[in-house]
Amino acid sequence: MNNDFHDLFKQSVPQAPAPNGWAAAARRKRRSRQMVAGSLSAGVVIALGVPLALNLSSLGAENLVASPEPTVSSAAPTTSPEETPQPAPSVTAPSPEVSLSTRRDGQPGAEVCYNEVDEPVGSWINIGTIDTGAARAWLCTSDYGTVGPLEPLVVDVDGLVKALYAQPPLTEADAPETAQFYTVIFEYDDGRKASFTGDIQDSTELTDGENQLQGSEAFFRDEIEARWLAQRVQLGRPVGEYAPVQACPVTFNQALFPVELDEVVGGYACALEAGEPTKNVELRESVAAQIGAEALANSVPTEAAGSDDAGQRTLVLRNVWGDELRLEQRGDGYEFRGDDSLMRWTPSEEFAAELDALFAG
Repeated sequence: MNNDFHDLFKQSVPQAPAPNGWAAAARRKRRSRQMVAGSLSAGVVIALGVPLALNLSSLGAENLVASPEPTVSSAAPTTSPEETPQPAPSVTAPSPEVSLSTRRDGQPGAEVCYNEVDEPVGSWINIGTIDTGAARAWLCTSDYGTVGPLEPLVVDVDGLVKALYAQPPLTEADAPETAQFYTVIFEYDDGRKASFTGDIQDSTELTDGENQLQGSEAFFRDEIEARWLAQRVQLGRPVGEYAPVQACPVTFNQALFPVELDEVVGGYACALEAGEPTKNVELRESVAAQIGAEALANSVPTEAAGSDDAGQRTLVLRNVWGDELRLEQRGDGYEFRGDDSLMRWTPSEEFAAELDALFAG
């Protein structure tokens, strides 16, 4: 690939993500318990004798005084404690699951982000105010530079709709046009779709096709990116089978979300040697993990420098969510996109020899 390719690669380096308050907020489940205590009641009935004075006849008989009636105590009624009601069995809602969606034509991106002729949907389904109640949401990017997540958002989708309409009316939209615009598509169980478009930059427009709201990097980081990343933490991994596309030559599109080098689970090596057939070699998980670990430990920020061998040898690392990070060989090292700058990793001589053998097939 030529220097134009490398310029596109450099332009795809994003700004450092802002701290997101939404993802850091821990949600806790609450449980309630009820206790019922029984009580005993008792009564004591005491019968008292009433003295009776009898006035006898004048025959001189002695006056007799009635003895008091014997005191009788009634036994306290025996009652059994009230039975404590058993709590109803709790019903645990099934944990949400997501699977990865891929395009029919084998190109990067989720299938729902493209129409029947594989064109990005863009804003063509922005149809006005978005209703709550959507089953899922998809984050789609432009066809130039980045690839959105392959899994939908299924956790608190309504929260994203509410966050959108909590943004102030549009007042500033003077950011330079770049390839950082995106579309969020909502799908409903009845087949309806709705969407809004925005841009990762400040001073940009958020719109559903009817309402014009203020877009910003903070909105994207805190309300969109943070929701997908928090869902990934909650779910752990996608379900179902996923067959990644190993494009060689490698496309310059890279994952929209950061790919952590210590979380790679696979990938492939692509070699485009002059006069040689294209070589596409799948990386074992252990090899991909070793590349990630060494690049994480030994890479340094760098400035892009033109090189005739750019793009001839490329390592592509992939995480469990299908996000890919491309490492292009330049001279004796490899360059890749870091969090906020271009990074350069120079492998040890021993490991460099192993990689050379890998590219040789």
